[in-house]
Amino acid sequence: MNRLRHFLLAKTQYSLHSPFVYKLYTEVLFSRCPDGAPQGRDYKAVLWRLEHYYGTTAMRFGGNATLSTPDGDFLVVDHPHREEGRWQVIVDSPHYQVTIDLFSVGIAVASPRLTKQHFLLR
Repeated sequence: MNRLRHFLLAKTQYSLHSPFVYKLYTEVLFSRCPDGAPQGRDYKAVLWRLEHYYGTTAMRFGGNATLSTPDGDFLVVDHPHREEGRWQVIVDSPHYQVTIDLFSVGIAVASPRLTKQHFLLR
């Protein structure tokens, strides 16, 4: 998927119907960060925001990282569209209930209390 197509198909907070994803979007991914924190929507910034919001440290391996939180287990993937097939396997996996595609970062959440959904977000 190219960046323009992603931008045209992606949603913002106003069209999210999942309370979990809405909270994650507004309170974690796109909230204001303190000075000195990584800004933007890249892998480093998203991982920093998740770690500080949940008060946990991510285990990094290659271009991926995992976090265990009270809301579920997170898998954060750097540039998920470099290998489209690899990201699609994660999206289709029954292990992950919620997947979020920010184009430059992919987030997969394993939590049995959530229903299977995939989101393209700006």
